[in-house]
Amino acid sequence: MLGEYAWGAGALAYLYRQLGIASRAEAKGVSGCLTLLQCWIYDHFPTLRPTRLEPRELERGQAGAFRWRGTAPRSSKRRDAEMLAYYRQAIDSLTPQSVSWTPYGRSPHLTVRRTLYQGLLRFAEIA
Repeated sequence: MLGEYAWGAGALAYLYRQLGIASRAEAKGVSGCLTLLQCWIYDHFPTLRPTRLEPRELERGQAGAFRWRGTAPRSSKRRDAEMLAYYRQAIDSLTPQSVSWTPYGRSPHLTVRRTLYQGLLRFAEIA
């Protein structure tokens, strides 16, 4: 049954829907596969990404999200406010030249490895 569904397409469609909802003025948060969004941002916006691991450091079968190494310092209101200001400035300063339009090269099928996930997928309503 697992192979019968396009899980990636479903996760992407759900993320797009949630981003649309989160963009409304009355929204208080965002939902969806934020790891997917975060990795997409890192791939396309070099100025916003953390240190990148060299491909040789990845173990065979690891997901692409493991390419990124960043530190997550303890959260504090002051630190969060500083990071928010930093990212707003970085986003406001983006130019077309600072975007990686083809992060996987001209032939992504040659450079992006196939990966497999093994494990239990669960879905549950959270009240």
